Amino acid sequence: MNVQSRPFGLDWFGSALNGKEFQNVSSGLTQLVEQEESRLMFAKALKHALANPIPHAPDRIALLHDDIRTLEKTLRLRLSMLPLDRPQAWFRTSPPTDKSPIASTSWHDPIFLAFEESHAQTVKKVLPELWAAKYIASQDYDPGFSLWGRLLKMNLKLHQLNHLPAPFTDIALEDMPDAIPDELLTPALSQYGAQLATRIKVCQKELDACYGYLWSRSESFLVALHVQHIARQSRSGFATGGRKLSPLEDALKYMNFSRLPNIDDLRTRYRTMAQTMHPDLGGNEERFKLLSGHYQALLKQLQRF
Repeated sequence: MNVQSRPFGLDWFGSALNGKEFQNVSSGLTQLVEQEESRLMFAKALKHALANPIPHAPDRIALLHDDIRTLEKTLRLRLSMLPLDRPQAWFRTSPPTDKSPIASTSWHDPIFLAFEESHAQTVKKVLPELWAAKYIASQDYDPGFSLWGRLLKMNLKLHQLNHLPAPFTDIALEDMPDAIPDELLTPALSQYGAQLATRIKVCQKELDACYGYLWSRSESFLVALHVQHIARQSRSGFATGGRKLSPLEDALKYMNFSRLPNIDDLRTRYRTMAQTMHPDLGGNEERFKLLSGHYQALLKQLQRF
């Protein structure tokens, strides 16, 4: 085919000439090489961050998004059935719901790896810190192979995925296309960068929702476990060292519970005690007001779950 009749694409070589005489294009070629090397490095950085090592498989954002969806489904299924008054259920794996050889669409890990009930306050403090810092464990608590462990690992993976490798570590996918240097930006790259930013933000929003849902229920459980620990100490004769009981501990003690009850047991105990304390039934008005206040405090704690 005659050269003059061939179709031409983008004139990538034109910047080397840039109006120069044909015998004086050395500086233009140097600049062209630097530009092309920079573009190649950027393309390689994107590939390193996103590409799945398995050929023709979804990229890493898609894989992470699938994992987040599976975690969300698992949490909705599992947490709705876990009672506060049965700590062992929080440390137990979930049995498979079917015997199909096809991979399950939910996970069976425990919510927490087992720890002593005396450690509940520490775990309650550590988990939000790990989430905020993008860490998966600390010296005080290692979630390991649990749903909390999965959540924290996804949080770290998303953080790492959001930032390109060197020499483009200052570029976050969520800030594309604005974060792409002007010398690299093209219309196609701008469009692709905007799509990446949207997908990363969707992952972050859904992962944040998983954290919020898991934390709100875990916090109630950890409070209940701590109260149970305090109650055991009291029954065993350990002194509180002059420490004033918390309102929740005081309510449990007043209503004669050793640990946080379920709602049905709480209501039954309240009705029984009210029959002897209600002023209309010959009881003491102050004691009945105190009973009602303690009942509402415990009921509020249970309804948080």
